[in-house]
Amino acid sequence: MQGIIDIHCHILPGIDDGAETVKEAQEMLKMQYKDGVRKLILTPHYRPGMFEPSVSQIYRSYYQLQAAAEDVGIQLYLGREYHISSKFEEQVRLRNLPTMADSSYVLAEFSSRHSYGFIRSSVEKMLDAGYRPVIAHIERYPCMYEKQRAEELCRMGAYVQINAGSLLGEDDRPSRQYCRRLMEDDLIHFIASDAHGRKKRKPNLGKCSEFVLKKMGKEYARKVLCHNPFMLIKNLEIK
Repeated sequence: MQGIIDIHCHILPGIDDGAETVKEAQEMLKMQYKDGVRKLILTPHYRPGMFEPSVSQIYRSYYQLQAAAEDVGIQLYLGREYHISSKFEEQVRLRNLPTMADSSYVLAEFSSRHSYGFIRSSVEKMLDAGYRPVIAHIERYPCMYEKQRAEELCRMGAYVQINAGSLLGEDDRPSRQYCRRLMEDDLIHFIASDAHGRKKRKPNLGKCSEFVLKKMGKEYARKVLCHNPFMLIKNLEIK
């Protein structure tokens, strides 16, 4: 499948626990292109106490990678994977959350220990501040496995992202079953690679797109892999 847009990946070299070198990042870009990906939102972690690269570090790495991406045929955008932490209350109050591709969309990561009440409250605060929260790899949060919870967050205005590997069963059986249930219930807005390396947690959207095409058809596959990500980049509402 061609024209895929990956909204969540860790290819920016030397910034977090993703690609370590420019060479590795270049190899990952080639893998993405082979999979049919033509646009990427680079989403290095922002997690206080663990990953706090400066803006200048991120832009330096971004500009370093741009030429390689152009050679491969992939267009890059900047974003962050924002971990909801103790700094969240102040940052959302100041409307200072990192967004994706200069849009109002925030890729929000939670801890597996967070309660549903905490996730719901955080989503509500982001919405009240004018952000469009995208819940990163929702299948990693055990509290979300209870029925109707994902549906409730979607009704509020949040968006759901799952990892391709989880849908394909590369992680564990419960997350695979949960992702497939969400897909059947049409509660997924984005499927992303969350790629971290060229060998471990490698790009896999090509294989995933084939699976989605087979299970759900072309219209659905294009919606979650191409159309919705395009709407995000354009900062338009996804319905």
